[in-house]
Amino acid sequence: MAAEYVIDQFVNAGISPWYGTYRHEFISSGGMVSTEGCNIIGWVEGNDPILKNEFIVVGAHYDHVAYRIRNGKKVVYNGADDNASGTATLIELGRWLVNNKNKLKRSVILIAFDGEEAGLIGSTHMVTNHVIPIEKVQVMFSMDMVGMLSTYGGIDMKGNKTIANGDEILNSIASKHGISVKKQGRNFEKQTDTAPFGSQGIPAIHIFTSTISPYHKPEDDANLLDYKGIAKIGDFMIDAVSALSNMDKLKPDRRFLAQSQSKWYSPKLGVRISAGNSNHLYKKEFYVGKQIFAAQAGFFTQVNLTKTVSLQPEVLYRTAGSEHPNGILRTHEIIVPVNIRLSLIPKKGGMSPDLFVLVGPYYSHKFLAKVGGDNLDFTNSYWNNEKGLQFGIGIEMMGIHIVSTAQRSFTSIDRNSKVLPSSYTVGVGFVF
Repeated sequence: MAAEYVIDQFVNAGISPWYGTYRHEFISSGGMVSTEGCNIIGWVEGNDPILKNEFIVVGAHYDHVAYRIRNGKKVVYNGADDNASGTATLIELGRWLVNNKNKLKRSVILIAFDGEEAGLIGSTHMVTNHVIPIEKVQVMFSMDMVGMLSTYGGIDMKGNKTIANGDEILNSIASKHGISVKKQGRNFEKQTDTAPFGSQGIPAIHIFTSTISPYHKPEDDANLLDYKGIAKIGDFMIDAVSALSNMDKLKPDRRFLAQSQSKWYSPKLGVRISAGNSNHLYKKEFYVGKQIFAAQAGFFTQVNLTKTVSLQPEVLYRTAGSEHPNGILRTHEIIVPVNIRLSLIPKKGGMSPDLFVLVGPYYSHKFLAKVGGDNLDFTNSYWNNEKGLQFGIGIEMMGIHIVSTAQRSFTSIDRNSKVLPSSYTVGVGFVF
């Protein structure tokens, strides 16, 4: 119903269908799940014989989070702010462009994206499958949640510096319309439909009035929207698209372009904290030490060797140990694993997950250890250096990863008997 409504509005506004049709259906498969959707695409052709072959893309996702069953009743999530507000603005922008296309040099493609809430599926499919000529897209706007201008006190315009002089041009237009720009920058937004475009080196700008509406709640209804504010943002978009359409040259910002061209081989830094348990394996005895709490925290870096294989060295603080005949044996140490990371489901872009496995050797140095309250004798009875193997499995999405790791020592902690430390933890980390 929503798709048919948007199509009807495109027709009413006189927006031309893209390659003879507004409906561009897709099926996206991820793991055991296939998602069917439909992007709605129209366009307004520019009038310059050369520049009309370049494109400005303006998009807004028209899907939301459907409904929930509460107490046996269906509760519909209407998504007035997220994102009927952006979709309505897209339609009215298209209406103005059709009536003023003699003022446009570059062509403008208008897209109502599907599948945004499920992981940027519609926009990612469109970019990766070249439904539009991506190599000729000069700049992309995503209007995602623009219904709270007065309450928020302005707009966020993340990505305005992805285009050369974009902050000067767009901030000046916003000021002309009395709109305050609260957040901006060179990094494009990775949680909306700007992400697939920005990852291809295309300047991508998110127009946003924050999540102060009842975000992803059934109360996100039409009566809460700031309609005058939406109209003001629509006027801003008219001037922004017109100005960029008529510039002699549109170029990506050099720093943004350098970052995007580094793509998969760019090194990443991250932090992680993990918790679990540990024990000691008495290889020459008939028992194992009982488990105690273990934890790790520290830094790692990811250096990509190919699109699916990377080197991931880590520097972590670890506390571990086991129950011992003389009491709890607890160690404090610095551990340095050097992992090979293999992506089992490589990211396709947007918010798609990356399932991976880790395996590699580690070295640790124990700087403090006690058993039953007494310090261990590292000179005569115990070793303070350890070597072993770490292996694990995890999933990463939007820079956040959850990983389960196990560490098994090859070397004994006890000088007089073969006692091998072992630990298992589950952790959460963030990649910068």
